[in-house]
Amino acid sequence: MGADLLSFQRRLDLLDHIPRYPNKISTRQLLDLLEANGHENLIIRKVQRDLEAIEALGMFGLEVDKRSKPYGWSINLNWKKLNISLMDANSALAFSTLKEIAGTLLPESTLDDLSAYFDKADVIINSEKSPLISHWKNSVALINSNNPVSLPLPDEEALSKIKQAIYFKKQISADLKRYLLPNKDPIWKRYQHINPLGLIQREYVVTLICSIGSFHQKIYKFPIAFIKGVEIDEAEVKIPKHYNFEKIKDSYFSSNVSHKEIELSLLARKDSYFVLSNGKFSTNQKVEETENAEMVKITAAVVDSPKLRAFLRGLGNSVEVLEPTSLREYFKELALSLLTKYQ
Repeated sequence: MGADLLSFQRRLDLLDHIPRYPNKISTRQLLDLLEANGHENLIIRKVQRDLEAIEALGMFGLEVDKRSKPYGWSINLNWKKLNISLMDANSALAFSTLKEIAGTLLPESTLDDLSAYFDKADVIINSEKSPLISHWKNSVALINSNNPVSLPLPDEEALSKIKQAIYFKKQISADLKRYLLPNKDPIWKRYQHINPLGLIQREYVVTLICSIGSFHQKIYKFPIAFIKGVEIDEAEVKIPKHYNFEKIKDSYFSSNVSHKEIELSLLARKDSYFVLSNGKFSTNQKVEETENAEMVKITAAVVDSPKLRAFLRGLGNSVEVLEPTSLREYFKELALSLLTKYQ
């Protein structure tokens, strides 16, 4: 997730935690809540700047009580919704960007509620009154990495109903595409009492995290493209006893690799993507010249994780891992395995 999107998500999460007046919350309390919800590398000044930026917009009813310390933040008791008439060009750009990048992971009720603001944002950006913002919009793009394979598109109606069910904590009934028998084509099978627990989007694929029934504790992951005929039931979702969404997210990067800190040392070509983009594995990274004019030596303290190994694999032969020995051996075995397959 890019820095701008992280900042935007952080500010949305801030608004969720701020109570209506006369209740108040301090900047320190908000910082603790953000960290508890997975936001990393935060300092109190960064949260303070976010709050001041939201307050300056004048659109969210955010107010601060400076009569005593620590200052208390609250939402004006009389504030209802965003005032479309007060939308400026910068706010329009934020709404337009939100519409493009977050639509899949927002509930339908929220999208419906914001539709008027999205429309207003388009009018402002396309008007001649905000040429700099329009120029920015036409000069900046978020592009997912190219996918060499064709992926089935999710059923929009199915995705819409699943989001509603998650939002209102309701069970669903649906046809699920299952590979039940080896060496046989998949079949569509109707299931009742599906508990939609969450959605995860990774690149182009949106996946439903769910369980089935009241007593079955197993967690399933179904791509939305494998789901059709969704109906929302009246029954409340039954959450498995040991369900943990954070662990589900972490499982996307899980493997037999132990997540321990290592001293990474490698050689990298100067024309490699990593070097040209001025990439850093950590804040203590060091880059040194080598006897080979085309290579540099990079050392850094990093966590040995599947994500790190996947990134290093993606750099191909533009890098050579020197240390630690365990990581070098991993790539040596991988290279030998590939050589055997392609001989």
